[in-house]
Amino acid sequence: MYAGLKHSHMLFITISIVLFQLRFFLKSFNKPIAKPLKIIPHVNDTLLLITGITLAYQSSINPMVHQWLLAKIVALVLYIGFGTLALKTSGMKSKTSYVIATLLFVFMVLTAFKKQAFLFGL
Repeated sequence: MYAGLKHSHMLFITISIVLFQLRFFLKSFNKPIAKPLKIIPHVNDTLLLITGITLAYQSSINPMVHQWLLAKIVALVLYIGFGTLALKTSGMKSKTSYVIATLLFVFMVLTAFKKQAFLFGL
């Protein structure tokens, strides 16, 4: 069960970043974003969050004990904020938010692989 859950979580992660990148680039080139492309990311991200919480619960990983998970949670909140700004604003604010959101995503993935907040544990 754990392996299937972990692979599902990783699939949802991949779908999430692909959809974010796609939506940003469509917005950047003034292309319309179809309604399903506005709904699917929310469904996917909900499944991503559910699988992540379930994995942490099954593994008995507490973010107050395992600092790398706390760092991922903080980065996730920031990623959501900057991702929203990237998609809802325009100009330099949008581009800067996009870069920050993408870097936060990379941080979360590296943190998950290393099991430490790599910026702080170098």
